Amino acid sequence: MKSTLAIFALSAVLMSGLVLLPGINMKSFAVSNDQGQLTLANMNFRLGGSFQQVSSEEAAASEAPAKNVTFVAVEKNITLPGGQSVAALTWNGTIPGPTIRVTQGDLLNINIINHPNNTMIHSLDHHASTISAVPNFGPINVSDSKQYSFIASQPGFFKYHCEGNAVLGMDQHVFQGMVGGVIVDPQVGYTGYEGVAVENGTNALTTAEVSEDAKEVAFQFSEYYLDPSGQYDSAAMFAHAPTASWINGIPFGYDPVITKTANATTLFFKQGDHVRFFLLNHGDLPTNFHIVGEMLDRVTDGSIVSGIGKQTYTVGGSNDAIVDVVFDQPGVYAFVNHDYSQLFKGQAGLVVVDGPDNGTSNLLGLTDDSNPSNAIPPTGENSIPVNVKPYMLGSPLAWNGQ
Repeated sequence: MKSTLAIFALSAVLMSGLVLLPGINMKSFAVSNDQGQLTLANMNFRLGGSFQQVSSEEAAASEAPAKNVTFVAVEKNITLPGGQSVAALTWNGTIPGPTIRVTQGDLLNINIINHPNNTMIHSLDHHASTISAVPNFGPINVSDSKQYSFIASQPGFFKYHCEGNAVLGMDQHVFQGMVGGVIVDPQVGYTGYEGVAVENGTNALTTAEVSEDAKEVAFQFSEYYLDPSGQYDSAAMFAHAPTASWINGIPFGYDPVITKTANATTLFFKQGDHVRFFLLNHGDLPTNFHIVGEMLDRVTDGSIVSGIGKQTYTVGGSNDAIVDVVFDQPGVYAFVNHDYSQLFKGQAGLVVVDGPDNGTSNLLGLTDDSNPSNAIPPTGENSIPVNVKPYMLGSPLAWNGQ
């Protein structure tokens, strides 16, 4: 075991290079050349192909639409609805962190702050980027900050996460909550498709064109590995034995009916709604996404349509997919991870679909059809807005920039 750990540590050092040299102050470290000195933070690395590091000077001069985003690392105690405490590590105060939405080709200016009340070194890795990990994803001491910029080059739902102290402790930071997502919409927008439905009355199959416009849901999946006091349990993680599994931070957070989870809320849609599900798996274990009673009409993985009329679609660890569904019939539908060990640990919830008479909601005694805020992403060009009510794990940080 010791030799394995030693090999891992050596490999991490060799792969991460300067990031793993804690004695070097990255703000002052410089490389000399014929033109003078270039600080690493402003170096414009070019490694060929589509790889492009955007320097601070290029970011300032860029004509690409810009999105300025500040991520504040916040360490805080959070209690799950079931009573389990979590010694949480968060971005901006919630698990997961805020969902960011941009368009392919946009420039993201990232500002990362390690809150002065923290006790740990943090860092931030963006999967939507094509930039050098060194020094951008390197350690940030308490009360310090780091900035970098990148162009969102590919569409999808991309993970961001803390890398701990130069990847050391990264697992703890990820599984105690320091994850979130960036939706990158295609530059040309989303497309419609030909859907298949069953005609009421005759049960005959019919086809209809489904619009590119949709109501939208963002589901992020992961696991908690906790000891009774809420501290991180690394042994449980290495054994792939989660304490609980979650969607958007909360085990069974969308099931007030079966598990009767405290303060849980269902999702609400209308008969005939086209719903676009953005799926992102932060966890170690695969997410076998399934909607009980429905078909996954179209699945897009990266820029490729990888499935039509699927019953279930598997999203591996640190991967994503976009699923289009049209709810043709009113009723109650369960969305689950069809890995039973994950389903019964928290990755399951309910969608209420109402017809014109709101019969499903009336049957269940539900009077508020607003959707939970942590499941609804910021709107894009092809988004149909929905009513939203506040619902999330943790409290968003109001950062004053100090």
